[in-house]
Amino acid sequence: MGIPVFFDKEETPFAVLVIESEEIQHFTRSLQETLKQLATSLGLGLSRYFEQRELKQAKAEIEKLARHDMLTHLPNRRFLEEQLDQAMARAERNGKLLAVCMLDLDGFKPVNDAYGHEAGDEVLVTLGKRLPEALRKSDFVARLGGDEFVLLVEDLSGPNDLTPIFAKLEEAMNTPISLSHGEIVQISGSMGIALYPFGKEETGDQLLRGADHALYESKSNKADREHFWVIGDKNAARERQRTPVQRLLSEGAMEVWYQPILSGGSRKVVGVEALARLRDDDGKILYPAEFLPQLSVDDLTNLSSIVLTQALEDLKKLDNLGWSLWISFNVAPESFCGNCVPCLQGVIGASGVDPQRITLEILEGSDFLERNKALSVLHDIKGMGIRLALDDVGSAYASLLRLKELPIDEIKLDQGFVRFLGERPQDLHFVRTIQDLASELQLDLVVEGVETTDILDAMLTTGVPYLQGYAISKPLPLASLQQFLSDYVVDTGIHPANLFGLYAGTLKLHAAIKNMLLINSTQLDIASLADGHQCRGHSVLHRFGYGDDSHLVQLHNAYHLALGAIANDTSDYGSWKVMEFALNEFLQALLGGRE
Repeated sequence: MGIPVFFDKEETPFAVLVIESEEIQHFTRSLQETLKQLATSLGLGLSRYFEQRELKQAKAEIEKLARHDMLTHLPNRRFLEEQLDQAMARAERNGKLLAVCMLDLDGFKPVNDAYGHEAGDEVLVTLGKRLPEALRKSDFVARLGGDEFVLLVEDLSGPNDLTPIFAKLEEAMNTPISLSHGEIVQISGSMGIALYPFGKEETGDQLLRGADHALYESKSNKADREHFWVIGDKNAARERQRTPVQRLLSEGAMEVWYQPILSGGSRKVVGVEALARLRDDDGKILYPAEFLPQLSVDDLTNLSSIVLTQALEDLKKLDNLGWSLWISFNVAPESFCGNCVPCLQGVIGASGVDPQRITLEILEGSDFLERNKALSVLHDIKGMGIRLALDDVGSAYASLLRLKELPIDEIKLDQGFVRFLGERPQDLHFVRTIQDLASELQLDLVVEGVETTDILDAMLTTGVPYLQGYAISKPLPLASLQQFLSDYVVDTGIHPANLFGLYAGTLKLHAAIKNMLLINSTQLDIASLADGHQCRGHSVLHRFGYGDDSHLVQLHNAYHLALGAIANDTSDYGSWKVMEFALNEFLQALLGGRE
């Protein structure tokens, strides 16, 4: 039966178009299917859209958290450094002054002491809202931490422009604050100011240091000051705030000591690290952790220059005595400025030492490496022939991208992963991974923290290229270093020399075998793999006095039998589990045998 469809046309008589019902059903089903597919596609598209939007929002939130203080939501030091560089550029471009202001709260500690830290946090949050509102929209406020804030006040024709701005700031700061528990507190402040371009400060770090000196002056002269702020005189402030450490440095009390670096291949001392020491008036030696925090950026730059100059002179003395070594030294990240490269060129040129014998170490966790100018400075230094090392790798966040992009020749593994291997042998996995990474990137690796003979044996067994630590030698003054080199006897012994060395060697060998089993097991000799007697570990155990009937040798054989079973069928999950169990039993027995 058909359905009549009428068309009314003026030119033609009425006609009837008959569509069979089966065709209508087929058409309806097709239409429904098409609509369903369209809805599905639309839903997936919307889903992807919302997922991407949520991901972008999450990334934006993470970036915001990384650049803002969690308590006050003001910009933090990282954001401040970015903004300060831009503000300095604008000041130069526009011919205006920039005021970098270091603000410290007065009377904040009594609030914490009387009402608790939560009350102190309320004060900080309130001021975090008031300070930006009191300034102009073009100005910038950041919280450094504690009760310290930094203000960037731009577009100034002269210092007098600051007076009306700071009057509003003082009013906002001194307005009483009501705490949540009903108490009312009142806070005042002291502030130091460094102007740019005005004095000798040329970098953001120097400006902050100058503002900090001026703040010290402001706080020290509260009774006599006209305002709560002081525009600093850098030289006068520095002299007034001179620390005992700065005095010692200026009086030539610094000494350079040297810690030998051993080649894992030749077992010879091939280099030394130059380390700064200060000797106080009583003859006591001060270490970097004690004196570096008391030095300014200029002091640190001067310190690096003194260390390098002395180290190169001492290196030539060692040359004359027949010891041809290379030398490494640390440079504070704050010292990397426009004068860094010319300074290095001057010191090295005057010494006559081949720059390729010099390694400059940069801290892995330094903010300098995150700045845009880092690559340019490092390439300039490397262009001089100096080798570059990334120091204390693992002590902070180090991305693979950083290792890929920086023009470094060497990485130094942080001693925290090595010096406690006796208590945390599992850290050997990390050491091995860094060793493999350095090898793949064609970088030299120096492992610090080699403090015991057990750890030294483990590092030599696993083929670490360069070693540094107390098991080789403590840092020594030049005369003691010369005596050490005269008395040093090259280690010609066989390694591993103890069970911990065998433990480390087993871990490394197992990693290589496991990779080969996973990649291409046909390249392995299954019969030899399954026979523990053909493994070097078997002969090592015999050398240590363990016979074939000993527990350790039997566990070693069981491990190899399990490896052979996997080689016959790498897809057998059960065989892998048996092998991992056998390996762990053998490793734990090795550790237990040391006790």
